[in-house]
Amino acid sequence: MFKKIGIVIGVIILIIILAGGVMIYRLAGMAHHFEQEIAKATSLDLSQIKDGTYPGSFGDFVVSVKLEVTVKNHKITRINIKEQNCGQGYEARGTIDRIIVAQSPKVDAVTGASSSSRCIMIAVDQALRNAAH
Repeated sequence: MFKKIGIVIGVIILIIILAGGVMIYRLAGMAHHFEQEIAKATSLDLSQIKDGTYPGSFGDFVVSVKLEVTVKNHKITRINIKEQNCGQGYEARGTIDRIIVAQSPKVDAVTGASSSSRCIMIAVDQALRNAAH
């Protein structure tokens, strides 16, 4: 009987270790994907973007966002989060204000919510790029 319990406990521990490894691998992959997308973002010429509201979305694994970017008189005037998946307290809403002040999706990430910040930045960048084309 003790042998069966030992085997069951061993299998459970092995499953936990494997699940943890997969989680760490996926999180590292997500961080790398975000960094690649941020690196692709270049300065946008807002004078080329007509007034309007443009959808953007981005996400990977456990962090994602769907938003709308409003441009008026060639300025980013509003960013409205439609849907966001992230941990509670990690919404990085301060990123929105930073983008509007800078008039650029390339801003410093909110401390403690860097993945959510990057996700928002990339979604805004993609919305504006689509609007420019």
